[in-house]
Amino acid sequence: MAVKLKEKQNKVMRWIQAQPARIILVSFILVIAIGTLLLSLPFATVSGRSSGLLTALFTATSATCVTGLVIHDTAIYWSAFGKGTILALIQIGGLGLVTVTTFFYILLRRKASLRTMIVAQESVANFEFSDVLHLIRRIVLITFSVELAGAVLLAWRMVPVYGWRDGILKGIFQAVSAFCNAGFDPHGDVSGPFSSLTAWNDDPVLLLLTSLLIIIGGLGFVVWSDLLSWPKQRQLNFHSRVVLIMTGLLITAGTVFFFLTEADNTSHLQAMGSLPAAQRPMAAFFQSVTTRTAGFNSIDQSSLTASSKFMSVMLMVIGAAPGSTGGGIKVTTFAVILATVISDMKRRQDIVIFRHRLAREIFTRAFAVMGLAMALILGGTLLLTITERAAVAAGQLRFLDLLFETVSAFATVGLSAAGTSNLQPASLVVLIPIMLIGRVGPAAFAISLAVGNDGRRDIVYPAGRTIVG
Repeated sequence: MAVKLKEKQNKVMRWIQAQPARIILVSFILVIAIGTLLLSLPFATVSGRSSGLLTALFTATSATCVTGLVIHDTAIYWSAFGKGTILALIQIGGLGLVTVTTFFYILLRRKASLRTMIVAQESVANFEFSDVLHLIRRIVLITFSVELAGAVLLAWRMVPVYGWRDGILKGIFQAVSAFCNAGFDPHGDVSGPFSSLTAWNDDPVLLLLTSLLIIIGGLGFVVWSDLLSWPKQRQLNFHSRVVLIMTGLLITAGTVFFFLTEADNTSHLQAMGSLPAAQRPMAAFFQSVTTRTAGFNSIDQSSLTASSKFMSVMLMVIGAAPGSTGGGIKVTTFAVILATVISDMKRRQDIVIFRHRLAREIFTRAFAVMGLAMALILGGTLLLTITERAAVAAGQLRFLDLLFETVSAFATVGLSAAGTSNLQPASLVVLIPIMLIGRVGPAAFAISLAVGNDGRRDIVYPAGRTIVG
């Protein structure tokens, strides 16, 4: 019996280790499981009662997948232990367990195995295998340096409001949450449950600091390394240029759009139109930045116009950069799809971006990622329309709100127009795997579950043609 059990365990381990994507997926599941256990302990909540399995699992998944969707307000519901656990999950989830463990290999001067380096390369989306360990070291050092600087600057704004102790602690929490694009906020115990940054519209410095942390975290590890090397090399690689240009264009387009559609919206006290005129441009900018997978909000998301909600959905789907703390299909995927459409319209054979021709496998993968993402989003939204059919029938929820919630979970954003706490338990169960798949990446998730091809790799099939479009 023991021998058979050992054989099964070995078989499972071989299956996991056969694909780097599987190891990454299992590492996230392991962290979520530990987080669920810790958050379900009675002393993890302020009340001293266990949060229950579903609340603990949902919160642990949201934190580990750096999403930010919550059932209970973080500052009000969770104790110091609970908040500390959430912060640790955010940090590990933002960097990735593989990155963290590889860094400790380096710190302890232990030689990393070939498999460890391959998985680390997959985890940080690095191109050069030989640079993986150097990049891992740089990633961790940059992360803690930026978070420390962000915590100091945010504490500078918060200490006058909260006092030294709470100001420093909330500054640290928000800095880590913003840099990791998590969206968990520490302000509900003072400004009200689920208030996020709506009470801070009169402090453009704090909103700008938070925005910068979000943007830096969303650029990706490879881009950070490239930017640090720029003073010596005086040039950026193609990937970094695509990420930086697309990030700038999307933030600018979003800012202009939200300002035009929300500046006169006075439907809610926390709507953009209800703010003083001088605060509206920053609110529009922050909304554009935060929809790129951050999850903080300075205006009430339920008060957004239908056009702004749909624009938010599109920005959330696009997301951040590969190898970053953010989610979505990624800005590079969007750029490749856009370039492919333009090339097809111009009847060009080659796909060209910024005077560079793309390899065929790149745009094939881009469309695969987009297809898998759309299937997950549509399937998730369909399930939510079933689980929330009573609320929809009563007019309490709209279809767009459910689409918004699903996309927010997939893109690991954390914004909610419906109010996650208002959803049925069955809806929360639907959102949990969507958050996990969104963090791991739809393509990586599909690869991790792929089985062997039974030796059919060398079979050549006849060409087929069909009418498309």
